[in-house]
Amino acid sequence: MNAEEQLRWLMDRAQIVELTARYNQAYDTDNPAHFAATFTPDGVMEVVGGPSFHGEDALFELCRSQTPGIVHVTVDPVITIDHNSATQEVTLLVLRRPAEGSKASTLDRTGHYSDHLIRTDGGWLFARRRVTLDGGL
Repeated sequence: MNAEEQLRWLMDRAQIVELTARYNQAYDTDNPAHFAATFTPDGVMEVVGGPSFHGEDALFELCRSQTPGIVHVTVDPVITIDHNSATQEVTLLVLRRPAEGSKASTLDRTGHYSDHLIRTDGGWLFARRRVTLDGGL
């Protein structure tokens, strides 16, 4: 890989990591419009062993129905980029914010996302996210 290709790869990777952070923050702060905007218009969010959500309206409603008081943390991304598409495998930690009178967050769930992303004119977006929760639903 030449220097220009390496720079492009690093930029793409940084944009995908940032997209993942925007997804987490939008969901955790109950911002359905920003959450749905992390997907392509026909994007899919699939929960293994549970429901799938297809398209902008369903993704918007998924975020509106979220459980309050949780924080999504994603770590250890493994990203493969092939021109205008990419895959990402990332570990998921779901934390519960401290209860009133407590200072400690607690680990609620673990799992991982398997993502397929598409490069658009506006940057990288999720075409499909598949979350597998350890221990199932």
